[in-house]
Amino acid sequence: MSTPTAARALALQILRAIDQRQGFSNRILAEHLVRAELSRRDRGLVTALVYGALRHRRRLDALIDGVAHEPRRLSSRVREILRVATLELRELAHPPHAALSQAALLTREIDPSGASGRAVQAILSAIVDRGDALDAALASGDALDVLELRWSIPRWLAGRWRRLLGEQTALARARALAEPPPIEARVDLSRTTAAAVAEALRGDQPELEITSFDADPQALRLRGAGELSRHPLHLRGLLSIQALGSQQAAKMLAPRPGERILDACAGMGTKTLQIAEMMARAGEIVAADLSAERIAEHAGLRLRGGLDVAALRLESVVADLTADHPSLDARAPFDGLLLDAPCTGLGNLARHPELRWARRFEDIAACADLQARLLARCWSRVRAGGRLVYAVCSLEPEEGSRVVEEFCRASGARLAEAASWTPEEHGCDGFFVARLERPG
Repeated sequence: MSTPTAARALALQILRAIDQRQGFSNRILAEHLVRAELSRRDRGLVTALVYGALRHRRRLDALIDGVAHEPRRLSSRVREILRVATLELRELAHPPHAALSQAALLTREIDPSGASGRAVQAILSAIVDRGDALDAALASGDALDVLELRWSIPRWLAGRWRRLLGEQTALARARALAEPPPIEARVDLSRTTAAAVAEALRGDQPELEITSFDADPQALRLRGAGELSRHPLHLRGLLSIQALGSQQAAKMLAPRPGERILDACAGMGTKTLQIAEMMARAGEIVAADLSAERIAEHAGLRLRGGLDVAALRLESVVADLTADHPSLDARAPFDGLLLDAPCTGLGNLARHPELRWARRFEDIAACADLQARLLARCWSRVRAGGRLVYAVCSLEPEEGSRVVEEFCRASGARLAEAASWTPEEHGCDGFFVARLERPG
């Protein structure tokens, strides 16, 4: 049954699953929502609660601990109920009576004695009364404390940003990443126009906010679009969900009809489809990824994107791209290669807020090592006069500019172009993209 309590209970269940499985929040959320019998409104509530509780977790804990009599005695399940209710009060502007009454119902399910319920009500009542002052205190003082406690940036990462970016830019990035991100999408300009897609979307949802970009005619930014993956335009492949920064990698590669292209670390094929669109579905594409599960998604991608055409030869292969692969290497050398390398994802802390709590400092060095090995092996698959585009959804220099600069010094590759898209400047996820050219 679709009820406010059922929606909040499901949000709590999803939050526990994310912590236990250490998986991507969007995938775990989708798994649970597809089985849930909830109204569209309650599905939206679940989504807002899950992402909000992850995005603001350190701040929510600081608010709770600031008024709780004995915060260490709160069980993990009671604390999660408090986080969700505090999010409703401080970030979502839900009426206090609704947040408190729902928290009471959820607490009673895990502690019928009422002891936990009384503590929850006391804590939430104090936050209702003192929330503005508590948040103001969290936003004042040393920049490192503000980044951690007010903006929920892990302390190790807050320290890095303050050192690399300076206090003002670090705070601006943290504030940008605290906002719920819009849906960003790519229009298949080979089959339609952004204006036609926007008109069709507004016809279904007149209240939808749509932003277009002069420099990126294939891109749309949407607010209030709901579950866009179910929309007929998406199912027909005319519209694909893809972050604005992510779209720049294929644009920088600039694949042309008739070329042979390798989409390395292709994942579920979003960029593979973008490459095919830019090539007018004429030429050869090899899409390779280490994950057989992700490569299996390409069968649906072919159908949705209309990729089974005579002029396009598309092969999807499971491959460790740091090593030799006979069937893939038999197709080399390639005119162009797109390497969307595995990374920490630290540019995606708004869209994937679970990464705030899953990532560790040492992950940066581990990713940089893998990225360097991938770059070296993939470069050997590029023909003389060809180009390679390297991309990561991280703004940490060890994963982006330093990997590229060190490789160019060692290999003789020419760095033709490099660019970053940042949350604070561009209002999007953080991405680094560079194009390397092999001498002819």
